[in-house]
Amino acid sequence: MKTVDIVERIEGEAKLNLTWKNKKVSDASIDFLNFRGFEYILENKPILDALVYTPRICGICGQAHLLATVNAIENIYKNSGNELQITNKAKILRELGLIIEIIDSHIKWFYMFIMPDVIAISKKDYEGYTPLKGEKWLGAQKGASEIIKALAIYAGQWPHTSYMIPGGVMSDPTLLDIVTCENYIDQTVKYFEKDIAGISIDNYLSLNSFEELASLSSSLKDFVDISFETKLEQEGKAQNRHLVLSDMIGVKSGLFNKEISTNIDLLKIKESEEYTFNLNKKDNKKAHTWSKSVHYDKQFYEVGPLSRAIINEREFITALHKKYDDSTFTRVMARVDEIAHLLIYSKKLIKKIDISEDSYIKPKVDLKSLENITATSTVEACRGSLVHTLSVNKGLIAKYDVITPTVWNLGPKNSREFGVAQKAIIGSKSLNEAKIILRSFDVCSVCTTH
Repeated sequence: MKTVDIVERIEGEAKLNLTWKNKKVSDASIDFLNFRGFEYILENKPILDALVYTPRICGICGQAHLLATVNAIENIYKNSGNELQITNKAKILRELGLIIEIIDSHIKWFYMFIMPDVIAISKKDYEGYTPLKGEKWLGAQKGASEIIKALAIYAGQWPHTSYMIPGGVMSDPTLLDIVTCENYIDQTVKYFEKDIAGISIDNYLSLNSFEELASLSSSLKDFVDISFETKLEQEGKAQNRHLVLSDMIGVKSGLFNKEISTNIDLLKIKESEEYTFNLNKKDNKKAHTWSKSVHYDKQFYEVGPLSRAIINEREFITALHKKYDDSTFTRVMARVDEIAHLLIYSKKLIKKIDISEDSYIKPKVDLKSLENITATSTVEACRGSLVHTLSVNKGLIAKYDVITPTVWNLGPKNSREFGVAQKAIIGSKSLNEAKIILRSFDVCSVCTTH
């Protein structure tokens, strides 16, 4: 028996194809069918045009794409022997923008993507999470809006900001701006304490064992209760391999494959189009999605908040992971857990801003003078590791390649093993359960079909 379901309430939509045997999913494929073609659009465009195009790949993680583009262009300068000078002030404002975007995304994801599906499989009544009218659901709208206001103060708008440029940022916040930004972050800390964790953020960050789940209240307590009622701690397990490609947002890069390693080689990243539609190849009968798949050292790796927590050995999530592996329960807890860590890290970053520093130092070399140079950049986005690779020649983009976190997590299988989300879904006992597992990766269709 087969089931085909269109999964919405994600960024874009996806087609979930499930094959059933003995009332369990025996095979699964995730198809992204809305082609957007940003990589093609960018070819032969002036290099700096990418600063306008790539933030529009996604309406949720535009900061991540913008930063990846800026870093790639600056690496072009570096690879040509003309490394740019970037002030600490500019670096902090860039990273702070990325962090604010991630916090906003995580809050919306938990209350608007995950909880409405989770309460549907519980036998108890959790009407506060009902879309559009539940108190918790509506509260998340306000909670997320507070943190995003902090970004608008110095970025000018959200989404699709363009304040980052090679050499720094086009923003020069005053002391009042910085204080106001910090105030919005403090408001979000209060929201986390009252509505999400139900305990102070300091007490939350001191949690270090499975037993301390009992100290949680509010929304996280509801999620924990439903998870154990419906056995989400047993479902959604994939290969349990994890990857972080960039040192930023308070985390270090590395990989986990039975043990943690900090030796990352970007040359081991390889894309595959075995099951991918291609504009130039009409005869691929195996193609069923616009998503590529991507491997590190010939294996699939999960990326995202769970991977960041494991590789950076955050005690609470490490304890849950040790007990429940890469289950749906652990994956969701890790994403919510990251909100607390990022809030505290953002407050530390703000304290380091020196408003007397320059925001921007103009490059001394014209991009039009640079011939046949390629550079890669990596950024930790909401959903995980993002990779941009840029090739330029005489001021024009020769090629632009993007590998998004959803490609890592939801790309199709290869001849050796299932993709990460495919493996996690296999064994599901219902369509609702399969969709919850899928959403636990924070799916972004529009990023994936760039």
